[in-house]
Amino acid sequence: MMTRPTATALFVHASDLDVASLLGMWPKSISGNVIPLGASAFGDLFFQRPEGHVEKLDVLRGGVHYAASSLEEFKLLMNSRYWRAANLMSHGIDVAASKGIARKQGHFLGFGKHPSRSGRIDWASLMSLEARAWHAICAKALDCAR
Repeated sequence: MMTRPTATALFVHASDLDVASLLGMWPKSISGNVIPLGASAFGDLFFQRPEGHVEKLDVLRGGVHYAASSLEEFKLLMNSRYWRAANLMSHGIDVAASKGIARKQGHFLGFGKHPSRSGRIDWASLMSLEARAWHAICAKALDCAR
């Protein structure tokens, strides 16, 4: 039986990341002012817009997507098992644990071959990758002009 992933296993707060460096790798996907909130264990970046809503940069599928209407709603959603599964890939944390893969400090969980190249998530290639290196791989694959 798997234990429920902890908040720290699922989400990395912005203060623990070089968010400016990571955001800078996505010039075609992210524009305008943002207030960084943090990232999923897989590197998806969450940020608040000046208007108040929260958005997510999806590093596996690409694009920036609406995540919550406000910071308060975002905090509430973080307690929803369904929302965590859909937005933080909580099941992936269980896969990593079953394989004995631990995400190191300053790292995200990533894949040997980016899913956009293989057409699927290859859980057999799951690994801990330095945050900037994983974002460089993802941005190269996905930061396309809209």
